Amino acid sequence: MISFQRDHFVNTADLVFPYSDDISGTLRGYRVFTACRTVNGKIFRLDDHLDRLYKSASIIYMQPPRSRQELRELLLDVVERNRLENPADLLIDIIFSGGLQAETMKQSGNGAHLYIAVQRMVAPPKECYDKGVGLATFTHQRMLPDVKLLNYIGAVIAHQTVVPKYDAYDTLFLCPRDNNTILEGSTFTVFFVAKGGEIVTPPLDGRILDSVTRRAIFEIIRPRTDMKIIEKTVTLDRIDDFDEAFLASTTRNILPVVRLDDKLIGSGKPGPVSRKAMALLNEFVGSY
Repeated sequence: MISFQRDHFVNTADLVFPYSDDISGTLRGYRVFTACRTVNGKIFRLDDHLDRLYKSASIIYMQPPRSRQELRELLLDVVERNRLENPADLLIDIIFSGGLQAETMKQSGNGAHLYIAVQRMVAPPKECYDKGVGLATFTHQRMLPDVKLLNYIGAVIAHQTVVPKYDAYDTLFLCPRDNNTILEGSTFTVFFVAKGGEIVTPPLDGRILDSVTRRAIFEIIRPRTDMKIIEKTVTLDRIDDFDEAFLASTTRNILPVVRLDDKLIGSGKPGPVSRKAMALLNEFVGSY
């Protein structure tokens, strides 16, 4: 795998984050990123990822390391270099790091540093799609939820506590204000299927990330006459209103969810609406 570090290409195994001239990234956590994947040798929905990355940088007053067009051209080069050696699909993390002045929190006037980390794309085991997975709820809201920060402390704590407690696949965040409103997962968006077949997902109200895969799902389902999807607040105490659930992300596409904590959702098995949505997204991604 070939990655990119600041101004040169490196083997992914040799990619490093220098310390002394990026203290704002290393010690202050001043970093944003987006994680994208390739399909058939192309980056899936690259414009969506660049939109979110540059928006994230703008919100935290970070000066990007390169123009959008320069970064696009570099990413195409990265994909091509890897394609020649490794035909498998790639997972690509594009990271903007630092840009503050020395050890202060003032802007340096220079752009952030750029890192492009490339790995093989690895999906969850087939069993997860066939049988569905369980999620453990955890009270946490990410800092600056509409910014994709490199800060996963809530997810890390959840994986040391509630995830093993409930023998879960991952964690689902609840709003700290009421310990009841469902927000998003550690690295995914969540969807629920009402008893009438309507798909419901938490709204983009400033408390969750604008997921690229979420955008794709809306784009696929909204024009259909045989399926309906809406944005609506979902609460844990009304989970019995739903017969199915699924999560969605770049690395998973759609993955059925059959349990929250120790409570089954519907029959406790992947349902027909989840399976149909999964097939539609798989087809959409595969034909990209």
